[in-house]
Order: sequence, then C-alpha cells, then structure tokens
Amino acid sequence: MKGRTVLIACFMLSLLPVLAAQAVWQWWRPVGGNSFGELLATPIASPGPWRLAAADAACSDVHRKLLFAAGQLRLAQGEASQRIVRASFCPSDNTDIAYLPSHAPNSGLYLIDPHGNAVLRYSNEQLSSDDGRRKALKEIGQVLKNNKALG
Repeated sequence: MKGRTVLIACFMLSLLPVLAAQAVWQWWRPVGGNSFGELLATPIASPGPWRLAAADAACSDVHRKLLFAAGQLRLAQGEASQRIVRASFCPSDNTDIAYLPSHAPNSGLYLIDPHGNAVLRYSNEQLSSDDGRRKALKEIGQVLKNNKALG
C-alpha cells in the first residue's frame, strides 16, 4: 500500500507543472507581441543588404521627408548603421540612395531584409512625432539585433 501511494505522489508531482503551465496559458496569457510598425512578410525587392526604403506614389515632399527620416533612423542605429542602406522607390540623383525599381503598395518607410522581403512598414503619421521615431528606432534596432546572421 505504501508503494502505491509513493507512485501516485510521484506521478502527481510530475503532472503538476504541466497542468499549471496549461492553466496559465489558457487563462492568463502573457501580454506582448505588439509591434509599432505594420508587420509584413511580402517580397518587395531583389535581395541585397538591409534597406530602409521610402515609398510615396507621388514622389513629393512627403517622399523627401521619409528619406530624411530613413537617414536619421539609419545613423541612430550606431554600430549597426553599417548594415543598413537608404533606398527609394522613386529615382534620385543622390548616389547614397539605392533605387528600387519595384512598386511599393502603400506610402511609408519600409524595412527590407537581405532576402528582399518587406519586414516592417511605418506610415508618415507614425514617423511625424518624436515619440513615433523613437519607437521605430527601438524596433528597427531589435530586428537588426535579433537577425545578425542575415547581414
């Protein structure tokens, strides 16, 4: 009888963490996974380095502001700024800006990975405030830090 009690107690002790984890996941899910920019997973350009690409259908003053924001966000990355190139979906005379001949679906600033996939998109409104630029800076830094093997 004592052996059976010990066996049941060991079984219950083994099962308790599994049941507790399931209960926590079922009723008290952790908060997180919120992204400031719009998460994307679509091919948008040919493979190359990490790119911060400005997109505006009219190639207007908004486009110039997005290019400026791309340059500032790139420089603010510090050591990782060497991994990022500024790019544009509109032709430019500036040799520091890579031209992407494809078409961006929406206006904004795109973070494009080395495989040519658009990872994040920030709208003009998100980048218009200091707080928005700070959030974008932090998020881009996290993406680059977590993907060091991609270039």
